[in-house]
Amino acid sequence: MTLTENKIKDIQVLKINGIFHFKITLTKEDTLYPFCGGKTSIKEYKLRSYHHLSFAGIPSVIDWNRRRSICKDCGKTFSKSNPFGSENFLQSYAVLDSIAKALHNIHATYKDIADQFHVSIPLVQLYADSFLIAPRFSLPVNLGIDEIHSSMAKYGGSYLCVFVDNEKRVLNDILPDRSKRTLSRYLDSIPKTERDRVLFVTLDMWEPYRDIAHRYFKNAEVAVDPFHVIEHLTLAFTRIRVDIMNQSAYPSPAYYLLKKWHKLLESDSYNLDNDPRYNPFFKQKLNYRDLYNMLLTLNPSLTQAYELKEEYRLFNQSCSFDDAPHRLDEIILHFEQANLYCYTEFISLLKHWRVEIIHSFHRPYENRRQSNALAESLNEKIRELMAVSHGLSNFERFRARALYCLNPALFYSLTPLLSSRRQDEKKRGHYRKKNSSLPSDDFSDPR
Repeated sequence: MTLTENKIKDIQVLKINGIFHFKITLTKEDTLYPFCGGKTSIKEYKLRSYHHLSFAGIPSVIDWNRRRSICKDCGKTFSKSNPFGSENFLQSYAVLDSIAKALHNIHATYKDIADQFHVSIPLVQLYADSFLIAPRFSLPVNLGIDEIHSSMAKYGGSYLCVFVDNEKRVLNDILPDRSKRTLSRYLDSIPKTERDRVLFVTLDMWEPYRDIAHRYFKNAEVAVDPFHVIEHLTLAFTRIRVDIMNQSAYPSPAYYLLKKWHKLLESDSYNLDNDPRYNPFFKQKLNYRDLYNMLLTLNPSLTQAYELKEEYRLFNQSCSFDDAPHRLDEIILHFEQANLYCYTEFISLLKHWRVEIIHSFHRPYENRRQSNALAESLNEKIRELMAVSHGLSNFERFRARALYCLNPALFYSLTPLLSSRRQDEKKRGHYRKKNSSLPSDDFSDPR
C-alpha cells in the first residue's frame, strides 16, 4: 500500500520522554474481503508502533491503530495493509531504507549506523546480511588479480584475493584466500564460455596467479604490474647504496651524502636546479644539482647501478608495445654486462617474467597501460573498510558490504525475510566443574 496525503485523516505530534510520537489516523475505506468479495465490518483496532527517523537529533515513533476487519459472509478476519513498515519489523520503511543507504558509506562503522538510527549493532548486521545480497558477478574482459593482507583469510592463509574489472573500474569479487586450490575451485565453478571471454589479465608477481591465468583463461594476454617490477628494481639499487654507505667512514662526506640525500637518486620529485641553500656540513651554499653530482662521483659501481636503474625506468615510462621486446632484451644484456651483485635477482626476474612485462605495455582501453593500479586503489578502500570493521572476522558479511560499497551494480533490497551470515562460534573445550562438596584446599589453622 502506498501512503498518500488523501489517505491520512489526522496526525498528532506529541513529545513523550524526549521522543516524538506521530499518532496517525488513516481515512476509513470500504473494504471487501479479497477472497470471497464479501462486505466487511470493523472487528478491532490494534496499536502498532514503528521507530522512525530522528528530527533534529530527537528520535521519533509512528503510532498507528491498525484496523482488523471481519467478513460478514464467511466470517474470516484480516488486517489492513501496512503502509509504515514490514510485518514483524519495529522500524519504519524510512529507517530500513536509510540504514541500507548508510551501509554504502565505507567510513561508517556498524556502531555509527546503530547509534544514528537508535538500534543495536547486531540488528544493523542482521539487516546488512538480509538487504545486501552479493552474487558472483560475471568475469570481466579485462581482469586484475591482487591480494590484501587480512585476518579474515581462510584455510591457513594470510591474504584475501581481490578480482577487479579494469575496464569498468570496479571491484569484481573477493576470495577467502589466494591459494591455487581456492582459485582453482572458484574458476572451476565458472563455465568455460565465460572464462574464454577474458582477454586481458593483470597480476603481481605471485607465481600461482600466472599458473592459474594460463590454465583457465586460454584467450587472455597475461601482464605483470609494472609497479611491482620497479619496486624490485628500487630495492636492488637501495641494497648497493646502503652497502657503500656502511663501508664509508662516519662522518665522511660519502656517508653524509648517502645517508641524507639518497632520495635525489631515487625520486623525481626534486627540482635539481633549485636556489642554492647553505649546507652546514659542507659550509657553503649548494643546490640539489650540486649534491646530486657529488653522489654520482662517490663510487663507480653506484654510478653504474644508478644509470642502469634510470635506463629501465625510462624504458618503463616511454616504450611502446611494439618496441618493448627488443628494448627489454637490450636492457637485460646491459644489466648482465655490468655484472653488479645487487642486480643478480632482478636479472632473473626480468627473464622469468619477460613475456608478462612486455604485455604490460599493451594499451587496450583509453590509452591506459595494463597494470594493477586500479586494484591497488581499491585495496586502499578495502583497508579503510577493514579499519572501521574493528577486527571483523566474518568474511561473507565483509565481502557483501565491500562489493556493495565498491561496485555500483550491486543494489540493496528491502525484504521482510531476514537471513543472517553469522558464523558458528567455536565450541568451548572440555573442562571439569568444581565440586563444592570436595574438601577445601585451605590448610590454614582453623583456630
